[in-house]
Amino acid sequence: MIFRRTLCAAALLATMPLGAMAQSTPLLLNSFLAPQHPVTNMVIKPWAEKVGKVTEGRVKVDVAPSSLAAPNQQMASVNKGVFDIAYQFHGLMAEQVKLNQIAHLPFVNSTSKGSSVALWRTYQKHFVKTNELGDVQVLAMFVLPPGVMYGMGGPIDSVSKLKGRKVYALPGVAAELLEAAGAGVVAAPAARSYEVVSGKTVDAFVGYSTSDANGLKTLSYATDITDLPGNLTAPSFVLFINKKRWAALSPQDRTAIESISGEAFAQNMNVYDDLEAKIRAEAAAKGIKFHVANETFQKELRALAAPITQDWLKDAQKAGINGPEALEFYRTQAASNR
Repeated sequence: MIFRRTLCAAALLATMPLGAMAQSTPLLLNSFLAPQHPVTNMVIKPWAEKVGKVTEGRVKVDVAPSSLAAPNQQMASVNKGVFDIAYQFHGLMAEQVKLNQIAHLPFVNSTSKGSSVALWRTYQKHFVKTNELGDVQVLAMFVLPPGVMYGMGGPIDSVSKLKGRKVYALPGVAAELLEAAGAGVVAAPAARSYEVVSGKTVDAFVGYSTSDANGLKTLSYATDITDLPGNLTAPSFVLFINKKRWAALSPQDRTAIESISGEAFAQNMNVYDDLEAKIRAEAAAKGIKFHVANETFQKELRALAAPITQDWLKDAQKAGINGPEALEFYRTQAASNR
C-alpha cells in the first residue's frame, strides 16, 4: 500500500509546476467511490480544490485517481499513513461508531443538506466528547438523499404489499425493517443491486435515493416510487485527516480549512439535493409515478421501526449520551435546514 501511495503521489507531483511543489504541502485524499460518482465529482473534488484556494496554495489536496483501499479500510489506512485524507460510510463502522448511526434511523431525515447539517450539529453538541471516531481529525460529515421504496409492478402502499414478497434491500435499517414487515429480503451492497433487480428475481427494491438508483442503473426497472415523511433511512459518511498530518499544518491553514469544512461542508450538500430533484423530474417525465405513503402505511412502518430506534437509544445510554434529547435535536435540525 505504501508503495502504491508513493507511485500515486509521484504521478501527481510530476504534473505540478516546480514553484508549486516548493510552496505547497501536498495531501493525498482517497475516494473509494468511482471518479465519476457524484460524491467524488460533486462533493469531494470541489472541497479539495477549495482547500488550495483558502490556503492560498500553501496546502494542495490531490484526489487519488483510483481507490487505494477497500471501502471498510478508509480510516485504518489514514491512521497507517497510506493516504492522508478519506471518508468512510458510517454503516461500515457500526461496531465502533454507534452514535453517528443516528442518521440511518427511520423517520429522522429530510434532504441531503438538512440531514448533513443535523448530523454535524448533533455530533458537535452531543457526540464529539465520546471520541468514538478515535485517532483522526474529523473534518466534516455528510448525508446523502434518503432511500425510498421502488415498486416494479405498482406502488408499495401497505405492509400487506410487502408481506411474502421478495424484495431487494440495502443491508442495515432497510433490510431490518422489511424483514419485520414479512418480506423475503435479498440484502446486498448497492453495487450488487443491479444484478438482483435486472434479473427480476425480486418484486421491489428499497433503501437508496432516486439519484443513486439512476447511477446504479436500477431506476428504469421501477414503475412507482413511494416516499415516506421523515424517510426510511439515509447513508451517512465522515470525512477525516491523519492527525499528525493535520498537526503539521500551520494554525493559519488549519483555520482556513475548517472554514470550508464542518458546517460549511454540510450546507454545501444542497448540490446533491439539486441532483436528486433533477433525476426525479426526469423519472416522472418517463412515466414513473411518485406516491407519498398514506397515514395507515406510515403508522404500520413506524411500529415496525420502533425496535430499531430503541436499540440506538440503548447504545446512546451506554455511551453516556441523552439519547432522546440528541434524537429530537437531530430531527428538528434536519427539518429546519432542508
